[in-house]
Amino acid sequence: MTQQVQSQSMEFLRQPAAKDRLGDFLIANFERDWTHFRAAIAFVKRSGVKHVASPLANFARSHQVEVIVGIDHNGTSYEGLRDLLAAVQPNGRVIVFHNRLVHTFHPKVYVFKSQNAAEVIAGSGNLTEGGLFTNYEASIRLSLDLAKEKHANMLNSVEDGLDHWSHLGQGTAQILDENLLRTLRNARLVPMEASSLADGRMSAASASEADLETASALFSALSEHRAPSAARPTHSQTENQERVKKSAQSTRKQGGVSPKRFVMTLQRTDVGVGQVTPGTSKRSPEIFIPLSARNANPGFWSWPNGFRTDPDKPGKQDRPDVRMHFAGQTVPVNMMTWPDKHDFRLRSAALRDAGRIGDILMMERVEPGLDFEYYVEIIPQGTEQHARHLIHCTGVVPGRSRKQYGYF
Repeated sequence: MTQQVQSQSMEFLRQPAAKDRLGDFLIANFERDWTHFRAAIAFVKRSGVKHVASPLANFARSHQVEVIVGIDHNGTSYEGLRDLLAAVQPNGRVIVFHNRLVHTFHPKVYVFKSQNAAEVIAGSGNLTEGGLFTNYEASIRLSLDLAKEKHANMLNSVEDGLDHWSHLGQGTAQILDENLLRTLRNARLVPMEASSLADGRMSAASASEADLETASALFSALSEHRAPSAARPTHSQTENQERVKKSAQSTRKQGGVSPKRFVMTLQRTDVGVGQVTPGTSKRSPEIFIPLSARNANPGFWSWPNGFRTDPDKPGKQDRPDVRMHFAGQTVPVNMMTWPDKHDFRLRSAALRDAGRIGDILMMERVEPGLDFEYYVEIIPQGTEQHARHLIHCTGVVPGRSRKQYGYF
């Protein structure tokens, strides 16, 4: 059933018990005399698109359509995007939104409008079968009379948000076409439903580094406001130095990987395009870990037993395709070191592109059983989270390096 709130212009919708579920609302409104449909949706799958594809396609033949879709956490599938793209032709467009930093695109907003009226639903339902019909979901439905100033202002506020997310200039939004869809599939940013695993989850197999670099170049790493910091016990720098020292000593004696977290301040050689010598190609996308940091806790990196010799480069040791969870995706990272270099390197375009000088790289070794070995964050300088992690960066590098690191 539908529960009224304040007046007929606002309703609270709940499902699956409701008469007017999100899917019912969309299908009914595609058949009404609206001129525009816009939406911002976190997750889209074939199971949801199949219910609205036909009425959406009929609507799009003579009306304007724009759908903004997120691709975080493998929640949107290749088939869902493919079928949605086909349904909005010829007068519509699908925009893919993705921020390479740890900000998940998570809205669920649906707007129908004409010159004098609008209908808006904002709630929890994605464009999936569960989100449209069978999940326990809740939404607020607004019926707006645009002749009324407050109603017009409300619609303007909603569309300001949609305009911000769909703005192509900030690098987090890209118009979907067949080429972009193929790139996202190859980079495993949108998994294939047809490749479902035996337990029913969509496949998110590791992509090649080349495919990830191609996809990474399409989307920006845009800093947004972070969550407030939760209270936690604090220790003096001297206490932290002693804790890190004891933990590392214990690890070496026991052959384990505790402590679980590594932190390091990023410097010029770790961010952006790096140094470029005239007449040569751009430096490989690498983050440089001091040997003293690696040697302080070799088990954290599976050094040296987890590495193998590179047959093409004498003495070079590699640990390829180490799976790390970063910015909502699992990415392969190559670990490497060799005798004529005085550092230990992580090669990953996704990690390097996300950092700025002074930010902190935080890596956490996770428990066995997950499909990745490390959880990784780039923590922006100037945030409370940065200050909390900086106190653990008690290790210094001999010489002129300004880099600091630590384990905890």
